[in-house]
Amino acid sequence: MELTKEYILRVAKEFFEVDSIIDIQVLKGGHINSTYLVVFPECRYILQQINKYVFYSPQAVMNNMILLTNYIMKKCVYDGKSRNRAGLNLVPTRYDQFFAIVDDEYWRCTEFIEGGICYESTSDEHVFKEVGKAVGNFHYMLQDFHTRLIDDPIKNFHDTPIRYQGFLEDIAEVDEKLLNTCRDEIAYIESRKDIMDSITKGLKDGTLKRRVCHNDTKLSNVMMDEKTGKYMCLIDLDTAMKGALAYDFGDALRCGASTAVEDEVDLDKVTINLDLARAFIRGFINELKPRKDKVFISPAEVKSLYYGYYIITLELGMRFLDDYLIGNKYFRIDENRPYHNLERARNQLKLAKEIESHKQQIIDIINEALVDKGFGEEYLIK
Repeated sequence: MELTKEYILRVAKEFFEVDSIIDIQVLKGGHINSTYLVVFPECRYILQQINKYVFYSPQAVMNNMILLTNYIMKKCVYDGKSRNRAGLNLVPTRYDQFFAIVDDEYWRCTEFIEGGICYESTSDEHVFKEVGKAVGNFHYMLQDFHTRLIDDPIKNFHDTPIRYQGFLEDIAEVDEKLLNTCRDEIAYIESRKDIMDSITKGLKDGTLKRRVCHNDTKLSNVMMDEKTGKYMCLIDLDTAMKGALAYDFGDALRCGASTAVEDEVDLDKVTINLDLARAFIRGFINELKPRKDKVFISPAEVKSLYYGYYIITLELGMRFLDDYLIGNKYFRIDENRPYHNLERARNQLKLAKEIESHKQQIIDIINEALVDKGFGEEYLIK
């Protein structure tokens, strides 16, 4: 449906007295939800539509968000830390619910974190090291949260082999002319089918612990303190669900250590900034270092980190390509770029190739960070 100004005001009325609103601004960025900034004389709020096509149960999305946010806030208090900016504060509706349904569309509202800033990209190693700390701290904070308490709002979200099977099924239904626009990309994905279970196999046989994962750890989902430059919290918990630690590690690197944005069409510009990768990895490992003789991360999880980086990048390239072939149903595209998802797919598959070619350098960086933070020999990746 069309999100007109009149409609957005009707949504806002579920949460506020709209006569006091000064302005409502569209916030661009993100592929899934529509987001607005609601401006009052003394404060601001974020109003966001939950994409009901992507998420089979918006209620499950909100239930996860409430449980995880409350847990993180209580953990901060328990550890003697401030909870003020450790996460998003949900705003209830006039009926004291944490989401509103307007014309069968689902909406939520959160307080705007004043003094916080999110980056779309960065070349600053300090910033990306803080992102690494934020992702590592998210997992450290939730290490004792039982995964059975949360739902998976997208089934098989990072089950790459299942994604691949769905991809093959979609290819079988696509017109030959459309397939001819991306034969090389399809061939590359098919050539890597044997490595796609590198993470899922470990989750299924218990080698890798099933943890609460954010599943969208791109740079713009990390809130930073504008004054101090320190991380504050991860935002956008829509895709929080059960998964592997390596997923969040890999997705953050995929986005933040690339030398180009994910829809750059000049593929010669797409490679890895190893200095940024090193900064992130050191920040991430720092938050998971041994504390009081207790080690949070297992040797098997450490060994999965490289594969998390590669598999997540390969998987996203496949997902972009699949969405292009089925008519751009999942990822929003620029209306002036009809091949937008194909361009994104080519970009991510080029990045996957770069990760392959830099495999040993990435592993060396991980090992250096492990040694520096006091991890034993058994943790090093051979």
